Amino acid sequence: MKQDVFKHGENRDRYRDKRRFIKFLCGSLHSLVYLCVITFSACVSEVQLPIRQVAARLVVDGLITDEAPPYPIKLTLSGAYSSGGGFPEELIINGAVVTITDNGDRTVQLEQDPLLPSYYWVRDTTFRGQAGHRYTLKVVMPNGTVYVSSPELLAPVAPLDRISAEYQRSDGSFGQPDSYRILIDTHDPATLGDYYRWSTFSYVPRWTSFDPQHPPSSGTDVCNTCSCWVPYYSQLTNVLSDALINGNTISHRQVFNSPVYATGKQYVEVRQYSLTRSAYQYWTHFEEQRSRTGSLFDPQPASIEGNVHQQADTTVLALGYFGASSVSKQRLVVRGDTIQYDKFLNRLNKSFIPPGHCPDNFSIFQLGPPVGW
Repeated sequence: MKQDVFKHGENRDRYRDKRRFIKFLCGSLHSLVYLCVITFSACVSEVQLPIRQVAARLVVDGLITDEAPPYPIKLTLSGAYSSGGGFPEELIINGAVVTITDNGDRTVQLEQDPLLPSYYWVRDTTFRGQAGHRYTLKVVMPNGTVYVSSPELLAPVAPLDRISAEYQRSDGSFGQPDSYRILIDTHDPATLGDYYRWSTFSYVPRWTSFDPQHPPSSGTDVCNTCSCWVPYYSQLTNVLSDALINGNTISHRQVFNSPVYATGKQYVEVRQYSLTRSAYQYWTHFEEQRSRTGSLFDPQPASIEGNVHQQADTTVLALGYFGASSVSKQRLVVRGDTIQYDKFLNRLNKSFIPPGHCPDNFSIFQLGPPVGW
């Protein structure tokens, strides 16, 4: 019995010594790590990496269609700018001579916009794009350098058969609103080599600091309409080749997600464009660059060069693309009366009602729905 008690006491002393040793070791390691952090932090100095200087290049963005003019062509120089600070004057091309010529040898000169000088406009109402014609853009820079585009075919486009909207409830993650999935139906011709691009915009109602059905009972700081309509635009990179669906119906293709921030009507317009093969490849590459996640396995981004080059040296390419497209468009009024008002408001808990009034919260807005719909 005494021997057992002795052994028990001996084991207890050993256990206590081990705990003391471990605490001592941990404390020493903690001090060592802290000392290393302090030492290395004191030794870190800022390294100024050289910034790669790239010569400014011409950037072209615009197209001619078979709709009535005007047609805008945007001309700028590549360079660094921030969206919040406005477009830098040094990147605007002032005084260029810009013309468009069709294959019938008719030429029209564009006019520079005095308020938005980066835009040049075709305003001649007699110059209208025609399917089957080819169009060439020519830009004479202020320093005399001449750029021309490859002749761009204005191909016909299949008409839009139908556009529709399907309500899609959000799962609530990241504060995303519910939306309407905007869908189109069209029939691809039997000829192989048709390419499409879609652009969509919608006028969406927004509530102000209170919703229209429950306005405040008093007060001077009250919006007269209690809501406004704000435009939302799709990406311009929604493109499709008929390589796998030639001659068949393009059915229920989604071209846009129109957000739902308030109950009420939405006004949607879908435009279907024809593309050449080179334009389709350009927009496909553009979307690949835009949608990259930035992981270590992504290829390095590169400049997306289009169909405009220097006349004297075809190896010197501009950025952007000058296109020619036929257009088919349709409009849709989404009534919004299938959304149960009280359930919608309770579920969102007014999270989409911004403070203040429409003019204070949206740079582009209108207090009523668009006219002519």
